[in-house]
Amino acid sequence: MSQGKHTEIIAPSMKGHAVKLFNMSPEPVDYYWVDTQGTPMNMGRCAAFHSTGTASFAGHQFFFAPTNYEQSKVILQHFTIDKHGIENLYYYDPITVDGNQQLTTENLSKLTMKQLEMYNKMLRNRKFAGEYKKTTGRDYMSLYPRKKPKHFLYPADHFGQEFWVTTKQTQFKEVPTKKLSKIREAALDRVLKDDDPVPFTEYRDQNELLNMTLKVISVRPRAYEINNFLSQSEVDHIISTAKKSNMQLSTTGSGNVHTESKTKTRTSKNTWVGRETDQVFDTLYRRAADLLRIDEALFRQRDSSERPDFPTNGAIAEQLQLVHYNKRQEYTAHHDFGYAPIDSPHQEARFATLLLYLNEPEAGGETEFPRWINGETSDGLLVTPKIGKAALFYSFLPDGNMDDLSHHSANPIEKGEKYLINLWVREPIF
Repeated sequence: MSQGKHTEIIAPSMKGHAVKLFNMSPEPVDYYWVDTQGTPMNMGRCAAFHSTGTASFAGHQFFFAPTNYEQSKVILQHFTIDKHGIENLYYYDPITVDGNQQLTTENLSKLTMKQLEMYNKMLRNRKFAGEYKKTTGRDYMSLYPRKKPKHFLYPADHFGQEFWVTTKQTQFKEVPTKKLSKIREAALDRVLKDDDPVPFTEYRDQNELLNMTLKVISVRPRAYEINNFLSQSEVDHIISTAKKSNMQLSTTGSGNVHTESKTKTRTSKNTWVGRETDQVFDTLYRRAADLLRIDEALFRQRDSSERPDFPTNGAIAEQLQLVHYNKRQEYTAHHDFGYAPIDSPHQEARFATLLLYLNEPEAGGETEFPRWINGETSDGLLVTPKIGKAALFYSFLPDGNMDDLSHHSANPIEKGEKYLINLWVREPIF
């Protein structure tokens, strides 16, 4: 990796990027992608005065259509993704008619007060996005006005930069399977005071603290790897739990798309496991909270007195997604963030992704960041699976915008299989 030796960025060979489509109309629409044969494929529904999106490539074709398109064949707005790969934002606005103020006024007069309020929000957002791009060179994929992230973000000033974090949540060296139980305590009863012992101390590493080292592997996007985040015993317990569950074919979905699709984009199987499953999974959440420097109380249901600075008492961490990939299975390049409804007061979205590797495929299966910024190669940054290793990256920029460069893939398994955990943390709430 370059250590300040290069002065020029090498353009990535991968030319895809995030695409956000705005429906600035008072009616819901369906949105379609047109494949290379010219066949429209329904990608989902976008509500009135909302937005949706996906990862795309230069030259890709999309269109918005009425929800009865299969019968009417009416196309409301056609979008062609620009060949230079620098435009993330595309708008369908049937209200404002360029050069015709009279018709624009008539269209506005037909909106209810609520609809007019939402339309004006979209207009302000579009205007701000234009100014933001003039200043930063980036498209604004959040929704104006959006506050900066409430949660901590690690800096990433140079490759190889390291940060050290300690946690009381030491590793299980042996998992007492028969003694584990579902966690039934709630809210304040879950709090561990500074002098409280961790559960099952006798089965854990006997050091009082676990030292965790985050190493910067990418500056843009901000990405880090953490070796030995999990012990072998913890990994074995997690995989055993996964094998006992009913793993389903993984789906894809984003933003305000009202359907989930089972496509060639993602060919793995997965299941979901909550923090309260047992004490090992609770430990994993607590350790992850310490790693991210976020209060563990935010990773569970809380009492109203615990964090009154947050508008809800719900967890900002999702359930763990346990994923299994067999040979040739993959998840092509995508983003973890979505787009909140325009009338959502907090504009919640996925903020950080913590990947936990549970085994080592014989070949393939890397996590790849195909568009990372560097001065050495046009190839993607590869994170090789290693038992117990974690990888962290952020979907947000420090100013509150989404990070388009967080584009990543789970590369195909060439030989063997892969088990992985996704832990998604939301900003500011879930």
